[in-house]
Amino acid sequence: MSQNERKRPKNENMANEQNLRPFTSAQSREEAVKNGRVGGIASGRARRLKGKHGRELVRALLSMPETDPRIVADMEALGLNIKDITNEVTMHARQIEKAKRKADTKAYNAVNKAAGYIEEAQTNVNPTINVTVSAEAARAASKWSTQED
Repeated sequence: MSQNERKRPKNENMANEQNLRPFTSAQSREEAVKNGRVGGIASGRARRLKGKHGRELVRALLSMPETDPRIVADMEALGLNIKDITNEVTMHARQIEKAKRKADTKAYNAVNKAAGYIEEAQTNVNPTINVTVSAEAARAASKWSTQED
């Protein structure tokens, strides 16, 4: 059964249904603004907390030792000590391998960024050139280009 086909049991209620206040037209604009502000603050707090915990979780997973015996054997063949083989080391080694074998520029940039050779600002460069041309200069350039033909 796919996820879309699954249906909630009829007796299952929302977790915080008792906290919900129905919107009515009887609510004044000021009350609506106040309630919206409170909801926005709570949403922002939850988003920040989720981001913090998510980063901590990913860091914890990256620092765990590699468990796949084939990958551990590959890393040992590269000369790494078994105590140093973590998920993070494995991922960096795979990125280096991908950059070398497939000439993958994104993998190359990821490796160099992780090594500290490239700063964040350098990887997200989008050069923009703004040129302002006066009407006189445009007319002069137009006359000059038609004289060459």
